[in-house]
Amino acid sequence: MSYADKVFIEMCRDIIDNGTSTEGEKVRPRWEDGTPAYTVKKFGVVNRYDLRKEFPALTLRRTGIKSCTDELLWIWQKKSNNIHDLNSHIWDSWADEDGSIGKAYGYQMGVKHVYKEGMMDQVDRILYDLKNNPYSRRIMTNIYVHQDLHEMNLY
Repeated sequence: MSYADKVFIEMCRDIIDNGTSTEGEKVRPRWEDGTPAYTVKKFGVVNRYDLRKEFPALTLRRTGIKSCTDELLWIWQKKSNNIHDLNSHIWDSWADEDGSIGKAYGYQMGVKHVYKEGMMDQVDRILYDLKNNPYSRRIMTNIYVHQDLHEMNLY
């Protein structure tokens, strides 16, 4: 059992013992029989790992590495918001009849912005800054764009 597994188990115990239930709230997820799928949640959980000792990979649960990688590439490389560009079906319930999830995720990565160096999307800007200004504290992206929330199928 890895250190990450032990941290995960302790975190789950803490959430179960001290978390807040969503029972009675209006929740989106449903069980197969249509009843609400309530959860127990806890805000602000932070886990820290010393990467010099080990990479924090969970070994307790199966991880769909291919699906995870595909989703990351769907957002960051393809800059897509269309589920037809994705090999998994995790986003299907949020897609419209054309396969779009609206102005979310990959869409936001592909929007071009004007910089003094020229037009770039967020990914291109990060790559530019990593190459030309690697010590900047401003190398970041934002896929939660308030002005577009009303056009996102899952904000």
